[in-house]
Amino acid sequence: MNTPGRLALVAGSGDLVPQAIAAARDAGWEIRVLALHPRADLDSEAPFQIKVSRPDQVLREIRRFKATHVCAVGGMHMSDRERETFAEFAGDKGSAAKGDSKLSQLGATLLKMLGLPFIGVHEIVSDLLAPQGQIGAIPAEDELLRTAEFAFSAARRAGALDLGQALVAAGARIIATEDIGGTDELLARCRAFRERGLIGDGRGHLVLAKTSKPGQPLHVDLPAIGKNTVALAQMVGIEAIVVETGRTLLIGREELIAAADAAGIALIGVAAQDD
Repeated sequence: MNTPGRLALVAGSGDLVPQAIAAARDAGWEIRVLALHPRADLDSEAPFQIKVSRPDQVLREIRRFKATHVCAVGGMHMSDRERETFAEFAGDKGSAAKGDSKLSQLGATLLKMLGLPFIGVHEIVSDLLAPQGQIGAIPAEDELLRTAEFAFSAARRAGALDLGQALVAAGARIIATEDIGGTDELLARCRAFRERGLIGDGRGHLVLAKTSKPGQPLHVDLPAIGKNTVALAQMVGIEAIVVETGRTLLIGREELIAAADAAGIALIGVAAQDD
């Protein structure tokens, strides 16, 4: 845990943002919120509204606040043009939009130029990272466990291509992978597949896997699940959710586990072997 100082907190989407702000203040941090997207629930923070087309203004605000650390929390969604603008500002003159992994590296480079360390949200909010093995009360055994291991391995391979951080498998068949729409849209697609009779009527278990991308830093955009993930997974007929040990955020841990137990969904933590 870092000694509290002055924290520039870059807020994306999701429920973890207000939780992180409250935890940081409780720990003694002075906070300046910089919002990537407009959020009504952050109005009391009077956040600095980020314009990705003007990254110089963002750095100027961080300097003005005299930040000692920077933390990015929540989902970070950027268009192709915004990605190109940010990359050019960071010194990458390639013409094409960059993937998430490349943008994370460029962001870290910019902060290093400012002499500021990036810290992960797990260093502010305790007990966030997924442990190894069975997490809730529902065990995953035999064929379900084998499907979970297959899905996790496939998600790692997809991450190596800088695709999304999640996929759904039915037995030994990959059903769908996450794209720029995120996990909620992935599960919505799978629910539509089930309603059309394309999945869920065989012996193969349905499993959701979430993992970081190989080589992804811990300080930004770690995969996350919460009770809403469980609710959407239940609608699909998911029987297990497998996540990466030590690199997946469990948002609202107690509520998440209670929701999974009530839905009969196994939660499993697996360590990546390819980093």
